[in-house]
Amino acid sequence: MASGNNDTTPLYCGSGMDNFHTSYKNMHGYVSLVVCILGTIANTLNIIVLTRKEMRSPTNAILTGLAVADLAVMLEYMPYTVHDYILTDSLPREEKLSYSWACFIKFHSIFAQVLHTISIWLTVTLAVWRYIAVGYPQKNRLWCGMRTTIITITTAYVVCVLVVSPSLYLITAITEWMDQLDAQGKLINNIPMTQYVINYNNEMQSMVAALNATPSSLLQSNETQWFNVTTPLPQVVPTSLVARNVTVYRLYHSDLALHNVSLRNTTFLIYSVLIKLIPCIALTILSVRLILALLEAKRRRKKLTNKPAAASNVNGKSVVNGKAVERPRKNSKTLEKEKQTDRTTRMLLAVLLLFLITEFPQGIMGLLNVLLGDAFLMECYLRLSDLMDVLALINSSINFILYCSMSKQFRSTFTLLFRPKFLDKWLPVAQDELAATRADGLRSVVAAAPDNCHTMALHKQPQVVTLAATTTTTTQVTNL
Repeated sequence: MASGNNDTTPLYCGSGMDNFHTSYKNMHGYVSLVVCILGTIANTLNIIVLTRKEMRSPTNAILTGLAVADLAVMLEYMPYTVHDYILTDSLPREEKLSYSWACFIKFHSIFAQVLHTISIWLTVTLAVWRYIAVGYPQKNRLWCGMRTTIITITTAYVVCVLVVSPSLYLITAITEWMDQLDAQGKLINNIPMTQYVINYNNEMQSMVAALNATPSSLLQSNETQWFNVTTPLPQVVPTSLVARNVTVYRLYHSDLALHNVSLRNTTFLIYSVLIKLIPCIALTILSVRLILALLEAKRRRKKLTNKPAAASNVNGKSVVNGKAVERPRKNSKTLEKEKQTDRTTRMLLAVLLLFLITEFPQGIMGLLNVLLGDAFLMECYLRLSDLMDVLALINSSINFILYCSMSKQFRSTFTLLFRPKFLDKWLPVAQDELAATRADGLRSVVAAAPDNCHTMALHKQPQVVTLAATTTTTTQVTNL
C-alpha cells in the first residue's frame, strides 16, 4: 500500500498495464475510426431496411431505435478520435487544447454515455419482448403491440437523458491552465489558472503537510493513497528550462465534485450498476430463459413430427392396431413460421451475448472504482479505457452482420433494395416466385373466361392452360 512517503508502486495493476496502454494508444485512433466508418454504414443500412413497410414489427421497431442510437454514437466519436488520437502530434498545443475543444469534450462525455445507455436498455427491451414472444405467445400481441413498443422506445430515450446527463454535467467543468513547455515543445509543468482549482490545491498542500507531520502509524492508508493519486500539486520548475507558456483548457472535476467524494462515487455507481451490471444480469437471465424456451419448442416439434411408438409402417402409412392412421402433420406455413421464429430468436440471442461480452467487464471495473478508490481508477481503469471504447464501438457496429447472417427476411429485403437491376436478367427465377407466377397466370386465365363453356373447357384441360400461362408469364419475368 502507498504510505506517507511518495511511494508510487502500483497497488492493483503492474507495469505491464502501462506498457499495453502506451502501445495500444498509438493504434487506437485508426482502429476506432475504421470501426466508426463501417458502423456508420452498417447502421444506416439497418435503418433503411428495418423501416420498410414489409419489415414493420415491434421487434424491428426496437432494432431501429437501437440502430439510431448506435449511429449517433459512431458519428459523434469520429471527430473525437481524429482530433485526440490521429492529429494529436501535428496540432499546436493551444489548438489541441482550445476552449472550443474543451466544450466539445464535455459534450462528448455526456452525449456518448447517454446514447450508449439508450442502446443498452433498448437491448434489454429487445430481450424482454423476445422472451414474451417465445414463452407467452398468446400474450404477445396484447403486451408487445406496436403502440406499446413505440411508447417504450420513446421512454427509454427520455429517461436515459434525464438520469445520466445531470450527474455527468455536475461532476465536470472546463478549467483554464498554463502549460510550461521546453524548447522541444514537451510539457514540463501545468499550473491551474481557475480559482477554485487553485484554492483546492492550496487545501491539499496544507493537508499533505499535516499528514507528513503525523506519525505513519496513525495514518489511514486509504486517505494517504487518495492524496498521492488524485492531488495534482504544482511543481516548481526552473525558469531556464521553460521555453514558452501556453494557455490551454481542460475538462476537470467541478468544484462540487472536488469537495464531495460521495458525488463522484454516486456517478460511478450509476455508471457501473444502473447502466452496466443490472442490464447485464437481466440479459443473462433472459438469455438463459430464451435458450431453454428454444430447446423446449424444438422438443415439442420433434415429438409432433415423430412416428407413434406403437405404430408400424406399411406402404408409407402408420398402422396402429391393424388400421391405417395418418401421421399428424403441420402444414408448411405453420412449420415455416415456427422456423422463422426460432431463427429470429437465435439472431437476437447472438446480439445479447455479444452485448454481455463487451459490457459486463466494464460494469465490474466501474464497481471496482467505487470499492477500491482512485488508485484503481488511475492504474487500471483509465489504462483500459481506450480498449473498452473500441469494444463498445464494435458492439454497436456488428449487428448488421448478425442480421444478414441469421435473418432470411432481412437478407431478402436488403437484396431487393440494393441489388443492381441489371443482374435480374441473369439470375434464375426462385422456386417460390415461379410458383406464385404460375398461380397468377392460372387466376388470370380463369378471370378471362367469358362464359361457363370456357370455364368447363378450362377444367377439362388444366395442364395445357397452366403450362401456356406459365410459359408466357415466366418469359416476362425473366426479361425484366
